[in-house]
Amino acid sequence: MNRSTKILVLALSLGCALFSCQRAQCQTGIYIPSAKPIKNMQKAMEHPDMFCLLIKYSGSATTYGINDLDWLDSVYRVAFADRTNPKLYAITIEGYSSSEALSEERVNHIYNYFANRCYAPFPIRYAPNPIHCSCHGDTIETVRYEVPVTRKAYNVRDLPESRRAFTNNIRLDNCVLITLKNDPDACLGAARGCMVPSRDTTVRGYYASVFMKRGALYNVIETKDSCPADVQFSIEEHLEYKPIVEDYFLVPHRKQIIVQVGYIVLHSSINRKYGECKETLPDSIYVRFPVTQEQLDNKIRIFGKKYSEKGMEYKALTTKKMPSKISLSVQAAVNVMQLDTIFLGKRIQPNELSDYFYECKTDMEDGSFAADGKHWKAYRLDRHGEYEIKKPLRALMRIVEDEVDEIEEQESDSRYKDDEAIE
Repeated sequence: MNRSTKILVLALSLGCALFSCQRAQCQTGIYIPSAKPIKNMQKAMEHPDMFCLLIKYSGSATTYGINDLDWLDSVYRVAFADRTNPKLYAITIEGYSSSEALSEERVNHIYNYFANRCYAPFPIRYAPNPIHCSCHGDTIETVRYEVPVTRKAYNVRDLPESRRAFTNNIRLDNCVLITLKNDPDACLGAARGCMVPSRDTTVRGYYASVFMKRGALYNVIETKDSCPADVQFSIEEHLEYKPIVEDYFLVPHRKQIIVQVGYIVLHSSINRKYGECKETLPDSIYVRFPVTQEQLDNKIRIFGKKYSEKGMEYKALTTKKMPSKISLSVQAAVNVMQLDTIFLGKRIQPNELSDYFYECKTDMEDGSFAADGKHWKAYRLDRHGEYEIKKPLRALMRIVEDEVDEIEEQESDSRYKDDEAIE
């Protein structure tokens, strides 16, 4: 057993004995404030949340003695030398004597002990700090921080009787009390970590909107790590039916036929690629589309990218009908990895293509597309030059009067929550 270990065992044993005293005269020792008796002091001192060292002075001595140094070394070993201890300690040093000046001098000597042990003008500590990143999961960083130290000097004659005792049983007269307490806010700062966006945020296009919870795009918690620059985010809308049918294409999919009747493109300066993150990203970004009753009746869905080892393909997202007194809308949740094109549409069978589209005689016609070995168009012009769209496709399109404004400007962000799913 080396010297420092012997010192610690001695300190723990004596501290345990002193804790049980009733209105005892002060003795130097380590204490853990507790409502219950501590049966195993050595176990209690394994990464304690809070513990104290009480040093008794003789007469008008201003500095600690040789035996006191052993106690200080024991405290240093627990709070500073143990690199596995995840507690982030702040220190309070309080001096109690018949002279405030004498108390202050003793307190400063204790402060200098910790500073000198750290080879710095002030106490410095290295500690493991568990952090959580929304993309990379849980990890541990080593933090180096200047230990917050509060120094207080008292003349005990100026204190009420209740303030002259420690834990209501140990007299503080002619003592210095050193308290070490786990206080991450004091050590690292209250604003630990970063959230992007920094608050719940709604981004609106002319029709559609996106609601992002605080930290939906990126977050790191319990660290002083710096945030990326403010996110750049915008919505590109393609919801007017005429431009859609003029340059029509199906939702890309290898196996299914998905009819699209509108889409938005989400542009963000923060994106994640498949496999980049170690954990599954939460679906905490809510995309909302305005719809018509006819679209709802025809079971319209929101489609987004889904990734797997086989690659990417578009799949129907859980689509919710949102309550509103102003307009109809549907909503789905996505994550930061899916920030790209989000479609409105419906799955159909290959034999239903002719129900929705006009077959082309040649692939040279404007607006034609290929599907199931043939070429199709989403519209044709009648003799008056007006658009003709087949009834099933028209029922899926968002066709409204120009003066109808679907935007709910004053709607609360709290409305972005799950509601009635479209069966």
